Amino acid sequence: MTTTIRARFSRKPCSLDEVLHNSDPSAPPEAITIEFRKELTTAEYDAFANTLLDDRDWLTGRGGHANGRRQVVEVSAPGRTTLYVDPSGGSYGRYVGVATQPPKPDDDQASAIRWLLDNRRPEVSIDQALRTLRIAMIGDREAMKILDQIAAE
Repeated sequence: MTTTIRARFSRKPCSLDEVLHNSDPSAPPEAITIEFRKELTTAEYDAFANTLLDDRDWLTGRGGHANGRRQVVEVSAPGRTTLYVDPSGGSYGRYVGVATQPPKPDDDQASAIRWLLDNRRPEVSIDQALRTLRIAMIGDREAMKILDQIAAE
């Protein structure tokens, strides 16, 4: 089964930070087709996201374009931004992107909070973002539990 999503890509990014904050917002999002899904632990994901140009055997020979869409490997981990990697036949993150759509209104609160944290400005630390969200959601007990859980990660 294939899933079609739209994403913006960075070419040969070194890290996730570069993907999130250095892509051209005026570039049109591309239609993608997921050809392979790779689920990682949070530690594996963090190592991958900080070394996108390193070779990975599970990326080898994948990617490129077919039927007018970019073919990608979907890389995910619990509580992390899902990445779409097009190695264009190579074995590293030659093109790495994220979906252009924020969480849908019917997504659960935890996903929305994680999306906000993952997409914060680079000069805002995770601790500062968590403090600000705590102030904004002070009356919401469920949100406070989610923020506590994220802070413990």
